[in-house]
Amino acid sequence: MTRIVRVKNASGADGTWAGQTIVAGEYYDLTNADLIKWPKKPLVFADIGNGNLVVCKGANMVDDVTDPVAAWNWLADSQEFPLSDLDGTKLAVHASSKPLNTNTTIYALWIGAGDDITTGEIAGGDLAEFSLTPGVAKHDVDLKFKSSNGKVWLHEGYLRFENGGSGDYIEATVMAEATPLQTVVNLDLEISGDVVSYAAGGPGTGTHGFADADMVVLTPRTFSRDGEWDYDGMSLTPNATNTGSYRITTSQQIVHRFMHRIPTRGTSGTYFTMSSEESTLLPDHYFLRITAHNVSDTTWNATSIIEVYRERSYNP
Repeated sequence: MTRIVRVKNASGADGTWAGQTIVAGEYYDLTNADLIKWPKKPLVFADIGNGNLVVCKGANMVDDVTDPVAAWNWLADSQEFPLSDLDGTKLAVHASSKPLNTNTTIYALWIGAGDDITTGEIAGGDLAEFSLTPGVAKHDVDLKFKSSNGKVWLHEGYLRFENGGSGDYIEATVMAEATPLQTVVNLDLEISGDVVSYAAGGPGTGTHGFADADMVVLTPRTFSRDGEWDYDGMSLTPNATNTGSYRITTSQQIVHRFMHRIPTRGTSGTYFTMSSEESTLLPDHYFLRITAHNVSDTTWNATSIIEVYRERSYNP
């Protein structure tokens, strides 16, 4: 934690140091920004040496440090800031959105395509480019990521468009894959519409069972608490009162909206950024769907770039 550093203008007249004016005889508490720049200013060093600027410490921060060397050390050594992990010499001046404590190397990438799920080629999927024409109400592009290529975190979006009409927009949603089921063995499940629940009659009384080869996809219901299942990261258990945190379905489901109705009227000219201070993990069997909506029923185009963090940047 950074120590408090207080200085006093003892010059007999109003003075300015590193852009900060202090009235004669008054005290000033240095901010974190001051503690970075003040020790670098020759006037600060000189006026501490000649007594025009007094550094204070002590229980009430009013005890003058009369020794100029000790005073300078108290000021300069008070920078207890974390160092950047780039080279260990520069101060870390902002929080990173990069995932931490993952026990693996994470790369920041800008992508215009997801992986080719069949071949596993990183960024080998369809490009996030959109062509809208009269009669085409919307255009979807899915960015999927092969689980064997490591984890993926979504960070920021970049968008460019041209000739968009009135009411046209783009949105991006995080989707969960449909949960695959089978009808041969372990028929412990029943389906209502596309919602999967545990059979009311108990084991073996249902019409479907989970497919062993595929991981169960869980759609969070933490807001509404109307799910049919509970899940603690390891164990999946039925919730008989339908107040669980999770729902399992046989169709694709929206689990998060990454970009909400971004207007695309006119021409952007260049990419604009939807910046974020955080990143969001994209679990296995979840993917990003970007959709251009042609409300104007005209001809227009768009492209998108997504910044992600992931454990692999290419296929060696």
